[in-house]
Amino acid sequence: MRRLLFVVVAAVLAVPLAERTADADVQHVIAKGHTIEAIANRYHVSKQSIIDANHLTSASVKRLKIGDVLIIPKVDPPKGKEKDKDKREKDKAKITPVKAVHDAPSRGAAPTTYAMKAKTPGVIHLKRAGVAEEHDIKIADSHGKVADATLKTFEKLMKSEAGLSHPIDARLISLLGVISNHFGSRKIEIISGFRPYTPTQYTAHSNHNHGKAIDFRIPGVPNEAVRDFCRTLKNVGCGYYPKSTFVHLDVRDKDAFWIDYSKPGEPPRYNAPNVDADEGTSDVHGPPPSASSSTTPDDATEDSSEKGTPPGSSGGTAPDSPSSPPKIEAPKSDD
Repeated sequence: MRRLLFVVVAAVLAVPLAERTADADVQHVIAKGHTIEAIANRYHVSKQSIIDANHLTSASVKRLKIGDVLIIPKVDPPKGKEKDKDKREKDKAKITPVKAVHDAPSRGAAPTTYAMKAKTPGVIHLKRAGVAEEHDIKIADSHGKVADATLKTFEKLMKSEAGLSHPIDARLISLLGVISNHFGSRKIEIISGFRPYTPTQYTAHSNHNHGKAIDFRIPGVPNEAVRDFCRTLKNVGCGYYPKSTFVHLDVRDKDAFWIDYSKPGEPPRYNAPNVDADEGTSDVHGPPPSASSSTTPDDATEDSSEKGTPPGSSGGTAPDSPSSPPKIEAPKSDD
C-alpha cells in the first residue's frame, strides 16, 4: 500500500507545473511596465480574480517584479510557440511604459503607464476649462472623414476668450482622437485653442492663429505622460511647460519639441536656443512683459526625456534616433 502511494505521488510530481495548472488557467510572466490592471484587461478577467488565484495581498501586489509568474484563471492558454510569441508582441505594444515623471521623488522608481483600452473608441470627451461646457464628439463620419458636425463643434469649443472663432484643422482633431484612445477615452480639457494674432504675442507666427494648435490637459494623467505620447505623433509641434498646467500640440510639416521653464507672466525661457516654439506661457496666461523673449535658462535642469534641440542645430526639431518611439500618423482628411 505504501509503495503504491509512493508511486502515485512520484507520478504527480513528475508532471510539469504548466501541465498541472488547470486547463482553463494560463501563466503570465511579468514584463517591464505591466500592472495587475493591464494584465487583467489583456486576458479579459477581473483584477480580483488574479489576486485570488495567486493568493496575493495588497502588500505583495506592490512587491511584484519583472520575471514573476502569475496564474491567470479561466483563460485558454495559447497553442504553439508562435502564437505565444505573437501574444507577447501584442501585449508589448499595448502596455508601453512612459518615461519617468519629471521631478519624481525617486528616479529609481519603476515607470508608470497611463495607457488604457479606449472605453469609447473614436469619441472624444471634451471640456473647456473654466466654463461649464462639455461635449462628447464622434470624430469620423461613415466615410472615415472628420465629420462636418465635429468641425463645427470644435470651432465653437476652441474659440478665443473674446468669443472669436476660426475653423479647426481636421488633422489636429484626428490626432486628439488618437490621444483620447491611447489614454482610455479620458476627458480632455481645453485650456486654449484659437487665438487671433496680436502684436504682443511672443512668436510672430503661431499655429494658434490659424486653428492648428491646442493647449490641453488630461485630468488623472501627468502632463509628462501626455508630452511623451504627443512626441510619438508625426509632423507635430509639442511644447512642455513644467511650471504651467498644459501641454501644447500643433500640426505642422516637421516635428518640433521645446520646453519653456518660465512661469506665467514671464518671458519664455527655452531649453535651447532657436527652438521652433509656437508660444510662450505668457501668450496663454497674463500680459506679456516688455522684455525681449527667448533666453536659455541657467538654472534649468533636464533629464533624458526632456532634451530638446542641441545648440547649433536649426529649426528646433527633436532628433530621431534608434531609441526614439515610432511616429504615429493620424488619418488625414481631404481638407
